Amino acid sequence: QQRNDDLPQPTTITMTDIPTSANFITLNDPTSPLEAIQRARKLWLSATTPSDLEEVEKLYRWALSSKEKSNQTDSGGNNDDCSNNNCTTSNSNSYKDRPNKKKKLAKGGDCGLTREQFVQAGEKLALLLCQSGRSKKAKKGLSSMGFTCRLAKLVLDYPYPIEGEQQRNDDCGGAIQVMVDGTRHIADESKTARKILPPCQIIDGFLSTLELKRLRSVFESPTASYWTEHNYAVEPPSPYFSYVIPLSGIINNNQHLSGIKESKDKISSDDRRSNHNYGFLGELLRKIILCPLLNQKFPKLSDAAFVEMWAHNRPHASGHQMHFDSDDEGRGGVRNPIISTILYVSAGKSGFANVDTKNVNVVERSTGGPSLVTNQKLSDTRLATRGWLAHPKPHRLVAFDGRYLHGVVPGKGVQEGRRVTLMFAFWQDIRIRNEKVPGSARPFPTNETSLDSADGTVVNWAKRLIESLEKDVNGENQYKSCAITNPIELDGVYETLDGTPWKRGMGMPSYDQVFQGF
Repeated sequence: QQRNDDLPQPTTITMTDIPTSANFITLNDPTSPLEAIQRARKLWLSATTPSDLEEVEKLYRWALSSKEKSNQTDSGGNNDDCSNNNCTTSNSNSYKDRPNKKKKLAKGGDCGLTREQFVQAGEKLALLLCQSGRSKKAKKGLSSMGFTCRLAKLVLDYPYPIEGEQQRNDDCGGAIQVMVDGTRHIADESKTARKILPPCQIIDGFLSTLELKRLRSVFESPTASYWTEHNYAVEPPSPYFSYVIPLSGIINNNQHLSGIKESKDKISSDDRRSNHNYGFLGELLRKIILCPLLNQKFPKLSDAAFVEMWAHNRPHASGHQMHFDSDDEGRGGVRNPIISTILYVSAGKSGFANVDTKNVNVVERSTGGPSLVTNQKLSDTRLATRGWLAHPKPHRLVAFDGRYLHGVVPGKGVQEGRRVTLMFAFWQDIRIRNEKVPGSARPFPTNETSLDSADGTVVNWAKRLIESLEKDVNGENQYKSCAITNPIELDGVYETLDGTPWKRGMGMPSYDQVFQGF
C-alpha cells in the first residue's frame, strides 16, 4: 500500500553512484558474495550492452553458489547458512572459476550471505530470467524462497507497442497489435472475454514542446536541485515526499470544480494561499483538470480541490512495486485519490527499433518499463484478472482511477537514459502537513511558505515551476495535439510459478507469496 519499497538492500545506490562503465566489474574480481551482489546490481542499473547483463547473471550465480563461511547473522541473531534448500554448491570460491553450468540445489551450506541478502539476490536473478524468456528456469528457486505466485510473463517480459497500432479515437479497449518475442500478436484475442473498460486513459501529445522543456529543466538531470535537496536515492528508495497545491487559487469556481467551493471551508488560513496561481505549475494543473477527454473518462474529477505532486528519476532497470496510492502512504487507513496522473518527462533514448527477424515490424522502445494498472481494488478478495500497460513516451499523460492497484515494471534488456516522471494525484480532501522536513503532503514552497530555504525565499526547483511560461503557439486550442491511445491490454496479471493463469479458485495469496521482482 506504500509507494516505496520497504525491503532493505545490501548497499545504498544514490543518484550519482551508478557507474557509467562496466570496467569496475572486470578490473577486480569480487572477493565475497556480498560484494558480488552489490556489483551485480550497480552494473545492472548502468548496463548498456547484452554482455553487461550476462556479467550480471554470472555475478549473481557466483554469489549464490559460493561456499564462503558467513560471519553475519540474521535479524534473529542466528548465523544464517542459507540452508532450507536455498544454496547451490561450487567447488571453487574464485569468481574466475565460477561455474557456467547449472548446479543442483544443496540441502545446506554456507554461501556467505544472510538469509535476507540471499533472498534478495535470488529474486534479482529470477527477475533476470523472467525478463529474458526463461521464466520456467526461475520456478525452482522461487518455490524454494516461499513464492507461490508471480506476475505473469506478459507483465515482466512485457510486449512492445507496434508503431501506429495503438492510436484510436476512443478508449473503449479493443484489440491492438503488439510485439512479443519478435512475433506480431493481438493483445486481446479472446472474442468471448467480457469487455472490461480500462480504468486508465493514455493521452499522447498532451504536453507541448515548451511545457516539456520546462519540466525537463527541473526534473531531468539526476543532479538537479529537486533531487539533491531531498537526498533522493534509487536503492533503497529515499523516503516518500510530496507537495500539495490547493486548487482554489488556480481554478475559477465558474470554470469548473464543484469540489473547490465545497472544500474551501476545510482549508485552514495557513494552507489556503488562495491568491496564489502557481504560475506555470498552476497553468499545467488547470490544463489537466479542464481537459475534456479526462473529464469524460473521469467525471468525478470535478470534485477535486487539491493536487498532490511527486516525481521519480530512475535508470532503465528500476521499477516500482505494486501498490495503491493513499494519503500519507496508508497510515491511519487507506484513502485513495480521485485519479492519479503520470507525465512522462523523459523517456531516455526513446524511438523505434526493428525486433523481428524479417525486419518489417517497427516497435516503440523507451527507457524504463511500462506503467501497469490493474482491475484490483483494495477491497477485492482475489487477485487482478486484467491489466493495462502504458509505455513511457515524451509528451504523454496517463491517468487512472486512484482506487486501483498499479506499479512500474522494471525495464528489460538494456537501454540508455533515465525514466523521469511527474505525478499528480487529485483529491477532494487531503490534510496538508505543515512540517519543516520533506515528507508526505507538505505545502508547496512559495513566497508564503518554504520548507527548505532558511531565509524564506522560494527554493530553486519550486521557483522554476512557478515561473510563468511564455504563451504556447496553440493558444486557446491547447488540446489540439491530444490523441487518445489504447493501453496494451493483458488477459492476465498473475500466474502460478509454472506459468498457469492464477484463477479465482486459487484464493488470495499473501503479499510475500507473490513474486514481483521489484
